[in-house]
Amino acid sequence: MEQITAALAEVRLDAAYASRYPDQLSGGERQRVAIARALIAQPELLLCDEVLSALDVSVQASILELLQRLKSELGIAMLFISHDLAVVRMLADRVCVLFRGEVMEIGSREQVFSPPYHPYTHSLLEAVPVPLKKRKPARQRTVTSVDVGTGCVYAGRCVAEIPGICGTMPPPWRETQDGLAIRCHHKLEDLLERESGLSRRGLEKP
Repeated sequence: MEQITAALAEVRLDAAYASRYPDQLSGGERQRVAIARALIAQPELLLCDEVLSALDVSVQASILELLQRLKSELGIAMLFISHDLAVVRMLADRVCVLFRGEVMEIGSREQVFSPPYHPYTHSLLEAVPVPLKKRKPARQRTVTSVDVGTGCVYAGRCVAEIPGICGTMPPPWRETQDGLAIRCHHKLEDLLERESGLSRRGLEKP
């Protein structure tokens, strides 16, 4: 019981929550209880798979603050899985961009959110919601049928696809001197030139 009380205290819930049932908890309280249950095992790694899903904005902010505090105070590493790039930028130290289970780009937070981008990362950034008066339609292409076993898994969707290459040959890794890695047939300098005009709408630092 002492461990339970201590775990609840870590997530800012009092000991009385130990006797409550799930239908007596709000969405945010349920998420805090789930985190407390994980903390009892004294983990070195906490897996956070869409931990903010189905929560309203104010509750999301409180859960993010909680995770940031736990990371700092307890020294727990976190694997944070999310489709929300604004949240990823706020919480992550290193970012790995996946498409169909394949790594497209990996690097520090600052590297991944600055050009050059993998074309898929580029499309994700363009899709970040912005006020309607500033919105520009994200560049898209008609999805074509591609044998993903022979080439890049993003071929057939990529606006920068190289005909006869991307769909048939595995893309090489392109790496910068400071550790950013992008898996693409385009050279990094070509990606940088193509993406230099990308506005990271909704992701700028305050």
